[in-house]
Amino acid sequence: MFTDDQRFDTIRSLGNKEIETPNLDKLVERGFHFTNVYCQGSMVGAVCAPSRTMILTGKSLFRIPQPNAKTYSGPTLGGVFRKAGYDTLCVSKPGNSFRVGHEAFEKVVHIPHVGAQTNAKCADAAIEYLKDRKPGGKPFFLYFAPSMPHDPRTAEKEFHAKYDPAKVTLSKNFLPKHPFDNGELEVRDEKLAPTPRTEAEMRRHLAEYYACITSLDHHLGRILETLKANGTLENTVVIFTSDQGLAVGGRHGLMGKQNLYEHFKSPLVIAGPGVPKGKSDALVYLFDLFPTACDLTGVPMPTACEGASLAPVMKGEKKFVRDRLFAAYKDCQRMVRNDRWKLIHYPKINHYQLFDLAMDIDEIDNLAAKPDHANKLAEMKRQLSEERTRWNDSLK
Repeated sequence: MFTDDQRFDTIRSLGNKEIETPNLDKLVERGFHFTNVYCQGSMVGAVCAPSRTMILTGKSLFRIPQPNAKTYSGPTLGGVFRKAGYDTLCVSKPGNSFRVGHEAFEKVVHIPHVGAQTNAKCADAAIEYLKDRKPGGKPFFLYFAPSMPHDPRTAEKEFHAKYDPAKVTLSKNFLPKHPFDNGELEVRDEKLAPTPRTEAEMRRHLAEYYACITSLDHHLGRILETLKANGTLENTVVIFTSDQGLAVGGRHGLMGKQNLYEHFKSPLVIAGPGVPKGKSDALVYLFDLFPTACDLTGVPMPTACEGASLAPVMKGEKKFVRDRLFAAYKDCQRMVRNDRWKLIHYPKINHYQLFDLAMDIDEIDNLAAKPDHANKLAEMKRQLSEERTRWNDSLK
């Protein structure tokens, strides 16, 4: 289950008491969740296109095929499970994804963003497929990737009615305007609301965002209930995540996902056979989910996958699969973080932000220019350089 633009902090049971997500809460209750999950970035404004390409190929940002490529010779998520004997279905938005990766599934249902009925139409397609399956047949793999809660944020009326904008809380790092030019302040996401941002306007956007997520939760629940009714839920691995988060609500004065602050993170919940209940702060890339899905089901893992299976972390065999994490956006932003420290570099203006995430999870206090953090700044610059080399980043 791979949603669109859903920020990591939009599940009630994981701390957001203003949102209603009863079905995701149940998934969290019986599964394992990760708190530091990242898309590795994008070289285009439509971040979801490379994000979906990474998850469908298991490849990193600078080694993926072009999302609009007509052919691809490497392994794909649908192709690998299909070859392993699974019935495979892709239910997805048609655009800003990896079309060849979709075509590797046995059956493909493309559902465009059609406003308030989008979530229902996507869920209906998945439910019809699950109900038509004959008991005792082949195992199935369902890639469910709707276009919500991406804008335009129109859910069914009953879900919008749950959220009064006046009662929605803005984040601690709300700002009317981003404090400097990050290289991408004129992209479409940032033009969805006027600048400077007002609290009232940001609350309205956030209320609409929550309504779409609650609608999505409702329809995800319908799919899970179908699995329960046909007796396959307990034998099904469910992986829930999103292509990336975004700043909607004026975090740092922004609205979109074309930046590398922590609101860029995705939720990740995994439940099913072989998955214990628990949580981890391990650093995760979304392309880790390809090998993880293989590991949890016993499907042979392609050597071309660059990610690492998260199964050893969930089973308590490892605390983490990497000690640092890298991300990039176009030619204007680069990021590296470890278990505590995070550095963002803006190459076009040679500006740095250094955050102590253990003390400042909202990334408010930039320590880069403070003399007592000069050594830490130098260390994180070195780590950034090493990660750029590791992941084939050719930016000069």
